[in-house]
Order: sequence, then structure tokens, then C-alpha cells
Amino acid sequence: MRKLVLDNDIKSMQLYPRPERIYSDLEALGYGHDAPLSVEVLSQFDQLHYHGIEALDVAISACKIKARDLVLEVGSGWGGCARHIANATGATITAVELQADYDRVARKLTARTNLGGGVEHVNADFLQLEIETGTFDHAVSWLALFHIPRRSEYLDKLHRSLRPGGKLFVEDLYLIKDPDSDELEDFKQHLFPNSLVRRKSYFASLENAGFDVSVADDMTNDWLEFTCDRLKKFRDSREQYVSVHGVEGYEIIETFYTKLAGYFARGLVGWLRMSAKRRVSLRAPSVPF
Repeated sequence: MRKLVLDNDIKSMQLYPRPERIYSDLEALGYGHDAPLSVEVLSQFDQLHYHGIEALDVAISACKIKARDLVLEVGSGWGGCARHIANATGATITAVELQADYDRVARKLTARTNLGGGVEHVNADFLQLEIETGTFDHAVSWLALFHIPRRSEYLDKLHRSLRPGGKLFVEDLYLIKDPDSDELEDFKQHLFPNSLVRRKSYFASLENAGFDVSVADDMTNDWLEFTCDRLKKFRDSREQYVSVHGVEGYEIIETFYTKLAGYFARGLVGWLRMSAKRRVSLRAPSVPF
């Protein structure tokens, strides 16, 4: 199997029910429903990817994002990545999120900060969204692209969205080993991989879409350690989490964290951190990775 393509609703992925749960975390810290919030406070809870704002700062540095740059984020969740980048750089972020309930919560959270127009939330299917060619200076995505079907189509769209020489930064899963039948059912429920491909195919698809990959770090060992450590810390904090979110809320997240740690431990999936540039010329690319 060179790639894994499934067709199921993203709400089957257990990380994603009840986006309003973030309000409970904030209220536990004393921030009422409409209380003003700083981006720094929100960053404790609104980062759905690995390594939180540390990973975002890597992207800011890799892309050299600066004030007044226009940045597209695909799969923005609670809007945490967009808010941090806007707050740290002065750039303007267009945060595209497919799930309407997450988008609603993200808009409310951003409105409670002092970011003004630094983040524009868009609730849309990225593949259906109308974007003028060359609109953005940068495009970023964390833990989202492997969910999107029709891989060549969305990479072409990312390419068209960027100005010539524009930067793309992605952290994403790739497929290492084919899942057996039981693992495939797990993937459907817990991972939602609509375009999970092998490492070599990942680079080739970027190059074929018109990107020159400049940095490609295989973070698999790092994220194996991270997912195991995250699971242990989460289990150790069970009592505190249950006091805020209840037993059912705890069990949903604990199951998801357990599954992800298992996928890495069994060598099923790996993790890539990449930056690339929209190619200006039409020369044939090379894939040295």
C-alpha cells in the first residue's frame, strides 16, 4: 500500500468532539465566558498539534514571517496557531477550518483577545474555497493535510494561493507500514487519514505541485517520545482533568492519546516537518530526500 485513502466523517476522530470543552479549561482558571483573554493564556489550551507554540515559532523562523505578511492556515481548529503567529509577528492570518463548531468557538476566542483584524476566520472546505492566485506570502498547516482527500488537488491549490517564491510550512503524518485489518478500523475512527502517503511519495507530491522542498526533518523519534510522555502525563493528571471535564471527557482524550502513541510505537506512522518554496521557474525538480 503506497497510500491510505479512507472516506469517513472527520467527527469520527475522537480528538474532535465537544470543541466547547476549552471554555471549561478557561473557567477553571477564573476566566468567565466573556472575560477578556490574552493570547498567552489561550496558548495553554488552544494548540491541537504537538509541541505547542514551540512548533509555531519554528514556522515563523523558517518562513521569516513578518508584520503585514499575509498567511494562510489550513485546518485552524480553535485558531490557536493563527492567534500566536499574528500576535508574535504582526502578520494577518486567514484561518480556514472545515468544522463549523470549531470555527464558531475559534471566532469567539479571537474576539476575546486584543488582536483586532490580525486573524480572519473562514469556515469552509479548503478544496471549495475561492482564493485568488498569488494572494498569500506564506501557507502553514499542522496536523491537517493528511485528513484532506484529493491530495494533488489541494497541493495545487496551496501552490496557486501563494505568490511566486512564497513559503509553505507543514507538519504532517506519513505512512510507514501498512495497517492490518484491525488497525485499519482504528485508523478510520481515531486518525481519519484521507491522504496518508509514504515519505517518498510525500516529497514527490510537493515537488509535482510546484514546490521546492528546502527543509525536511523527520521527527518520528521525537514524536514517538512526545506521544508516550503526553499519555503518561495525561493519565497522571486524571483527577484534575475529570474534575473539569468529567469521566467521559477524560476517556475520550485518553483513548485518542493511547491510540496515537501506539501507532508511533508500532512503527505504523511517522512525522515530517517541512518547509518549501513555491517554484518560480518551470525547471524539473529533484527530490534528494
